[in-house]
Amino acid sequence: MSSTLPIATLLLAAGSSSRLGRPKQLLPFHGTSLLRHAAQTALDANLGPVFVVLGCRETDCRETLSGLPLKITVNPNWEEGLGNSIAYGMNHIDETSFRAVLLALCDQPFITATDLRALADALPGHEMVASDFGDALGPPAIITAACFPKLRSLQGPQGARILIKECTSLVTVPCHHASVDVDTEADVANL
Repeated sequence: MSSTLPIATLLLAAGSSSRLGRPKQLLPFHGTSLLRHAAQTALDANLGPVFVVLGCRETDCRETLSGLPLKITVNPNWEEGLGNSIAYGMNHIDETSFRAVLLALCDQPFITATDLRALADALPGHEMVASDFGDALGPPAIITAACFPKLRSLQGPQGARILIKECTSLVTVPCHHASVDVDTEADVANL
């Protein structure tokens, strides 16, 4: 796989935020929505095209993303969980056009474009790059095209962490920003 091919970003924003009780994608953050902020961060990283998987509250989410150069797709089965949304989004990403995919979540508000570029810089020679939160590994993560079939086979609520755990060619990058996500009202208050 050519190292000159771009890295596609798959921004996952399809869920209903059941723990929060309202759609986190639409929460206000730094003068915009959490979702638009995440999408703009992915665009600012300038790794390649940004694909967004929507589901719950699709119309409102599309509206908050208005004007951004994104490739938006809507998972009709978003209620089946994160793994299903990853697999659905991967059906729109061709492994012959991209050397890897960056999996990003819309609820990690302190991730920066610099963080995303650091992951990309660590990729050469590895199948996967994961963020090291200090006590766990997870997204954002970059996974090479060789593993696209595994991403397309994910199902249910389990995301790509299972692939990260099984990977024998994994490198990690410290990313303490990734440890902050938004799942509860307490998390919203801490923003």
